[in-house]
Amino acid sequence: MCAGYIKIHDSGPPARLTCQLATASIPGFKNPWTQKHSMTADKKLGEPMNAVDAARTALIVTKGATVGESMIVFCDPEKRELGKMFADAGIGLGLWTRLVILEAGEEARKKLDERTKEVLTSSKPDLMVNVFRSRDEETTYRIQFMRIERRRTDRIIHCPGITMDMFTEGAAALTEEGYEEMFAFGNRLRDALKGTHKVHVTCPRGSDFTLDLGGKEFQVEQGTNIPTGEINVMPPIGDSFQGKLVSTSGGTGKLYTETPAEIYSKDGLAGEVKCKSGHVRDRILVELNRDPGARYLGEFAIGINPRARIVDAFIEAEKVVGTIHVAFGGSYRPSKTHLDLLIENPTVTAYRSDGEGFTVMERGRIMV
Repeated sequence: MCAGYIKIHDSGPPARLTCQLATASIPGFKNPWTQKHSMTADKKLGEPMNAVDAARTALIVTKGATVGESMIVFCDPEKRELGKMFADAGIGLGLWTRLVILEAGEEARKKLDERTKEVLTSSKPDLMVNVFRSRDEETTYRIQFMRIERRRTDRIIHCPGITMDMFTEGAAALTEEGYEEMFAFGNRLRDALKGTHKVHVTCPRGSDFTLDLGGKEFQVEQGTNIPTGEINVMPPIGDSFQGKLVSTSGGTGKLYTETPAEIYSKDGLAGEVKCKSGHVRDRILVELNRDPGARYLGEFAIGINPRARIVDAFIEAEKVVGTIHVAFGGSYRPSKTHLDLLIENPTVTAYRSDGEGFTVMERGRIMV
């Protein structure tokens, strides 16, 4: 038996619990990485998972959670059920677990309140988990939150906009074997892209742009976000964006497949934005105009999660096999924003320093 506790700030003193360490194996599924190189996602990936099991697996695989460690789960009120899911997963692993329900009203939060700052700075847990609602107007708030967290621990799971079905059927419904297969595939793709200095991206929607990586190598993301499942360069050369990017997701937290947004380069940065939807255009411009660093490239990434789906929640959509995403802000130059933009069915050509080019993806199919 192991001891643990949950504390919910708006529910009085903590309740001390005991729990038996979970030893049963989690039901698996057949992973699609049957071909080492050219492949697309197979959506027939086994039976739905138990959400707490999936959260527990994520804690083990991505953060190495072990018996006796401490964890704080920060949770927005509307995400209480998901916060409790992570807390239950932590207790099942023998973690000393605290669940903190944050203050969140109708208005978007722009800065941290004093109570939240006190909780963040008064504790030094081994792990921190953020279960936030997904509101683009709160990007600055979330960035401030994580800056303080990083002073307390480097083992952080950040989950803005997650839903329960992600952990039962979607991108977070992975067994340990599933994570291992996905990371192994990501490592092979990363190795195939070594030495890439420049990429050229086109897509059926009309994207046609280039950007420079500046000699930086791709990394396999392994759990800053849950769901996880991408390889990325953060950042590429921030003022190297040339051409037109057409996106159907990101920037507003919703899909806008009927009204794709077009972002045109200007002097290597994000420039003019065109979109039939005034709301989508305005939301993107709010982020691009947030500060001087917001129009610089901040990320280039390729999705590798076989269970990820194109859904409103960008934290899952950006992990879909056969997609890429580009972000502006938050990395190359200091910025309070990080604007992700999804490109579906891309063709990506990579170029090494000697000018040699090779096809990485062709209409969404990974070819290396």
